[in-house]
Amino acid sequence: MKKLLLIILFSSLTSMPAQQFSNLKGLEDDQGNTTLLYSFGIDATGRYSPVFKFNVNTGFESKIMDAYSIALDTLTVNAKSISDYDFFPNDINNFINVGLTINTDILGYAARNDTITYDQWALFMVDISKQNSNNLFVTDFHNIYRSFDSGYTYPVDSTISFQFLSLAAFDDNVLFGTDVQGNLIKSDDLGITSTIVDTSKVITALPFLGFYYDQNQNIVYRKNTSYGRYAFYASNNAGNAFSWSQRYESENPFYIAIDSTQSGLIYLADGKQIYRSTDAGGNFITYKTLPNKLVGIYKKPNSDILYAASKYQIYEIRPDTIIVLKSVALPSYVFEYYPLAIGNKWIFNFASISYWPFPIYTYDTFSRTVVDYLIKENNKSYFKIDEKFLSDSYINTYYERIDSSSGKILRFNPDCPDSEQVIDDLISDVGDLLSVNRFEGCQNYVQTLFESVEAYNEFGMNSSKRKYNYNGLLFVDYTLVRSVGLEHILTGYDFGTDVFGMKGFIIDGIVYGDTTLTDIDDNSSSLPTEFKLSQNYPNPFNPSTKISWESPVSGHQSLKVYDVLGNEVATLVNEYNPAGNYEVEFNANSLSSGIYFYRLQAGSFIQTKKMILIK
Repeated sequence: MKKLLLIILFSSLTSMPAQQFSNLKGLEDDQGNTTLLYSFGIDATGRYSPVFKFNVNTGFESKIMDAYSIALDTLTVNAKSISDYDFFPNDINNFINVGLTINTDILGYAARNDTITYDQWALFMVDISKQNSNNLFVTDFHNIYRSFDSGYTYPVDSTISFQFLSLAAFDDNVLFGTDVQGNLIKSDDLGITSTIVDTSKVITALPFLGFYYDQNQNIVYRKNTSYGRYAFYASNNAGNAFSWSQRYESENPFYIAIDSTQSGLIYLADGKQIYRSTDAGGNFITYKTLPNKLVGIYKKPNSDILYAASKYQIYEIRPDTIIVLKSVALPSYVFEYYPLAIGNKWIFNFASISYWPFPIYTYDTFSRTVVDYLIKENNKSYFKIDEKFLSDSYINTYYERIDSSSGKILRFNPDCPDSEQVIDDLISDVGDLLSVNRFEGCQNYVQTLFESVEAYNEFGMNSSKRKYNYNGLLFVDYTLVRSVGLEHILTGYDFGTDVFGMKGFIIDGIVYGDTTLTDIDDNSSSLPTEFKLSQNYPNPFNPSTKISWESPVSGHQSLKVYDVLGNEVATLVNEYNPAGNYEVEFNANSLSSGIYFYRLQAGSFIQTKKMILIK
């Protein structure tokens, strides 16, 4: 068992990503000054990373608990992890931490101010008495090892056999734990006897497990995993039998903060949302929405201040303001999902199928090229990206940048707030619903789902692919590939589908796949040799778009626009024209959002294409 544990720990410890916050706690000194505690963890536990404290008033940060991994060779690691810690009551400087050390063997440890004073085969939790700070419990879940001198010694005869979860804040004789079936039990005599107080199964999984004690001693809270979900329970009778009820449940881990000076006040962070309850969890209402998923919260007692941490930022939250107290640099790999550099180029095979009013099949080649880097009217710098279809001379241009502090991809759009729209979020997590909009103008209410991360093995690359989708006016499914960028787009609507599939690309001067294009521009001044109706551009559009076509012979030409019911809504051309290349602009200011069709008739040549108006 120890060998298996060593392998698991070694695997985790040798794959640490960039620095990110993994939890948040807090302390108050006797002057009411706040100290925040956090780890920079490799996962949600943060147990393999040092613990830091941060003085909110001075901004000073210091490391107070060490954790590390040193690979001695391919099979040996010297490591120290932190499973849990607790500060002495009314003392922001002294604490007990527990965890595991790995050297020639695996041992649990208990440390006072990070100096190890005791070891056992495994130690996972610590609780310091709120009645007498000399008394504290450390546990491997099956046994309790007690200290009566603030953690310097743990007498052999002090061990209690009890599947421990929590020491009650209001009485050192009251313990909560579990029996072998996973039922919640309570002991009023320091573990000698116990009774089942709740049959909702309790899974002893750190770090999600937690007990919280209200100012009113009759009210006790707990959170734990139960039947594969994350749940929050409350007792209105000191944790006794028949007093527990579930107050909240989620598919995701969530975080709890209570105010030790206000009974019944609870803050609960689930994803980006913070909920607030004033009746001990009976009702939760939305309090704040943060930019990114949260990993911890702390409530400053007897105030309106709440602190919250996402993976890359710590916030101070008041009823009317949210400010960023501290940030860490985003990991460089996230930016690789959208490589913007002059000369980067992507070539797509394009296929379009429309089923109304009759089947229309269109095939083309589409390119995106980063051609410049410049400052726009809002005094921000953007990469200029030209997009075009091979069959059309029209070039559509976008201006995009990545914000290095938020990880958001922004597109210059003077019609949007601050002249920008958010088209993607690179630091989101799988399962997040994102208010981003790459395809439908400036309507950031579109909820885009970050669906999954999958392996990507194309063009000789071994990479990862992020899949996104949403249902707006269109159904859109698209992917971002690390070291590639936008790789695939599928757009569905009531009467058909458009697909952009990767043909080849050039990143940082390296060519992958087929990036050749037939040059159709050299002969643009000569007469066309065949009829051709090009796809309108831009598409989707708001409110105007350009339609171009080619005619190899002179004759009467008509270009008309129809709605999805076949009603004619505009006549753009209805006249005799000589052979040549033509372009007309269609302004749809008076029309509503939707799918439209434009139809060219020139002699016996008739062709119809679709376009999408989004307002």
